[in-house]
Amino acid sequence: MEIFSFGERLMIYRKRAGLSKKELAKRVGISVSTLTKYENDESQPNVDMLTDLAIALDISVMKLLSGFGDPIREKYRQGLLNISLEKMNALQERHLL
Repeated sequence: MEIFSFGERLMIYRKRAGLSKKELAKRVGISVSTLTKYENDESQPNVDMLTDLAIALDISVMKLLSGFGDPIREKYRQGLLNISLEKMNALQERHLL
């Protein structure tokens, strides 16, 4: 299994989302040069920006940071977790998941 840096993962997920650097930067309210620094591993976003990037890319923060999906959501999608999506979202909003 290949291990990617944070910047490499950010670039991969941006491209998978079909977004240019300019489009993603605009969505999250940063300059293209800042996004380029993130993708080149010259700078790291703070927690709030990580959240904004994950939302803009439609992935979890965990996936953006680690390259692995949110295990609870993955189990839910696979039908291995007996919990309603609403309950799971409510728990996540309260940062209990």
